Amino acid sequence: MLSGSKRTSRIKARIKTQEAAKAVLSTKAVAYLRVSTDEQATNGFGLETQERALRAFAESQAYELVELITDGGVSGATKPTERPGFSRVVELAEAGAFSILLVYKFDRLAREIRYAVTTVAELAEQHDIGIRSVTEPIDTATPMGRTVFAILAGMAESERFTIRDRTAGGKLSKAGRGGFAGGRVPYGYEADREGGLRIIPEQAAVVRRIFRERGPSRRTKRTLQAIADGLNADGIASPTGKTWNAGGVGYLLDNPKYRGAVEYLFSWTGTEQHVLQPGAHEAIFP
Repeated sequence: MLSGSKRTSRIKARIKTQEAAKAVLSTKAVAYLRVSTDEQATNGFGLETQERALRAFAESQAYELVELITDGGVSGATKPTERPGFSRVVELAEAGAFSILLVYKFDRLAREIRYAVTTVAELAEQHDIGIRSVTEPIDTATPMGRTVFAILAGMAESERFTIRDRTAGGKLSKAGRGGFAGGRVPYGYEADREGGLRIIPEQAAVVRRIFRERGPSRRTKRTLQAIADGLNADGIASPTGKTWNAGGVGYLLDNPKYRGAVEYLFSWTGTEQHVLQPGAHEAIFP
């Protein structure tokens, strides 16, 4: 009669122990929240909204919430491992403290597909951790779930590129018609309701003073530092609310918008387009 070795019995016992430990760990979850300032203001899923949804989902699935980790005001364009909050997620994963990572949406991990997919794969392969979105029915703890996630992430990234190109194309078209196509509104102007530029009389007077003092004649024009010193002596605040300096004066003088023109250098999809057009706005110093 054949009999098995003690070695096999020890392996079976170890497997049972590991499975028991895994069963306990399978109910432990960490919740990860992330929001950027703009998203919190416009998209309606700020940190409080995410936290309520994550806690409710954990309770409905009988998960023990080990820790709730937040990256507030952090762009999704950054690598997850470069964020302080997500670094804590990795630390807990390495310690074997949980088996499920909960997120409000998968784009809380990253906006770029390479970062999102890599994060999912590394947590699964290195730490046996699945990721669940409380608003999207995908469970990355399974191979099929990871495949579906990668496909959807790719589609989402493609849509973001489409939106980016459409937005850039719209800005290029507007600039080509002499419109204000974004960027910082120059000192002396404010944005109107139509997205154009409207003169602020008090600031425009300062701009005209700077242009006059600089002047076209080498014999009479003042230096940039002398202009800045004069503005500071008169108690006139700079565009940043601080004191004027030569660099700030020079930057203002170099802006063609004050002479009634618009200038942009658009760069996307590997091409550059330089636009220099008469502007639709009123010049401060024609």
